[in-house]
Amino acid sequence: MLEKAVLYADRALTRVLDIAVIALAGLLFVLLNWAVFSRFVMNASVSWGEELPAHLLAVLTFIGAAYLTRTNEHLGFDSVVKILPPALKRAVMAVNLALMTLFSGLLAWYGAIAAASFASRQMISVDLPMALFRGAMPLGAALICAICLVRLAALLMGRISPDSLLPETDA
Repeated sequence: MLEKAVLYADRALTRVLDIAVIALAGLLFVLLNWAVFSRFVMNASVSWGEELPAHLLAVLTFIGAAYLTRTNEHLGFDSVVKILPPALKRAVMAVNLALMTLFSGLLAWYGAIAAASFASRQMISVDLPMALFRGAMPLGAALICAICLVRLAALLMGRISPDSLLPETDA
């Protein structure tokens, strides 16, 4: 029962992250192109031309990090892990997941504290709360923590193999 719930949540999270990353990247693309078009073609700069895209890029970075963690495409040194014997590979992956869980948990905790400090501040060029953008760091880190924690439990219980946690090869 719990395993089915985790699998359902994993599929839902993957869909939500797919949509979020595509939507954020698309929005960033449109806003940057509009800012450039307004400035150089219409000779009328928009007030939010630098601030809003910069904050959206930060949001995309942290949500994108969770997406890449979920799809096993995050930065790593997998060529070394691939040549290890199976038992050592499982141990290395377990330590890696434990460290990622710890680090992302700390990042989520302290990121939430930092984001809360922006609760009463507004962006200068657009009337949006800063916490909306600053909250992306603890959200992305919490997602990474949850993904790594579930994977660590599955790895230790033998439900997944260490090879399924490595990015696909180019060959």
